[in-house]
Amino acid sequence: MTSESESEATISHDGSFPGFLCACADALNTPAPPPRVLRADRPEELFETRFTATRDDERAASLWQRMTRLVGTKAMRCLLEAFLSDSPDADSCIATVIRRLRFEGAQVMNDLSDPVILAVEKAAHRSRAEAHLLTGLVRFSELSDGCWYAAIRPSSDVLMLIADHFCSRFEPMRFVIHDSTRGTAILHEPGQSWSIAEGFSLGSDDLLKAFSDRENTIRNLWRCYFQSTAIQERLNPSLQASRMPKRYWSLLVEMEEPTCQGVS
Repeated sequence: MTSESESEATISHDGSFPGFLCACADALNTPAPPPRVLRADRPEELFETRFTATRDDERAASLWQRMTRLVGTKAMRCLLEAFLSDSPDADSCIATVIRRLRFEGAQVMNDLSDPVILAVEKAAHRSRAEAHLLTGLVRFSELSDGCWYAAIRPSSDVLMLIADHFCSRFEPMRFVIHDSTRGTAILHEPGQSWSIAEGFSLGSDDLLKAFSDRENTIRNLWRCYFQSTAIQERLNPSLQASRMPKRYWSLLVEMEEPTCQGVS
């Protein structure tokens, strides 16, 4: 039977990146063997002693700044991208890598023979790849109040990775990019920096009512154009899905049925 002293120690966090960094700070201050770092919603195991890290944004920022000075922006960016991925064990692996980085330096990230380092790199690649894909698939719609709205449903939590791209490209626009899966959104006002809002929601019925008249006309014209220019004999759904994955189709205007009566 496993005794209390032999049980595996874990530190849980609230799922946010600042909360995760606070859990890592606690883990770094714990003598070997280091505890695992997991999200609080992960089920507790039988022989596990769990502690909860309290989120403290200032403490999280302090750890981030210290580690960035120690190992550089590139390594820390990779850890952030890995955390934002949909890999279920990413946070535990990242916490292990942070501990190695603290004591061994930035060269640790080159040790892909270590399965933990490799797992972090793969998780980061998933986030980077999806963020890159979404920069070409996000569709903005004009609302009646002059704001521009786009909904996305990414597998990874990529809002932080795409915000700079869209804010730079559409700096004069007031827009929202809404991750409807996680209830978060990028909010951007002209001449200001972007922010991430949590608990953001906008139902489909409310959205349809919020479209401007011009937006409704343009959306229908685009659907009609997309349908009329398609060459039926050359349709290749498999190729189309490889370029534009099916899980994104429900949010693409051109995949909706058009109403082409009266359109010339």
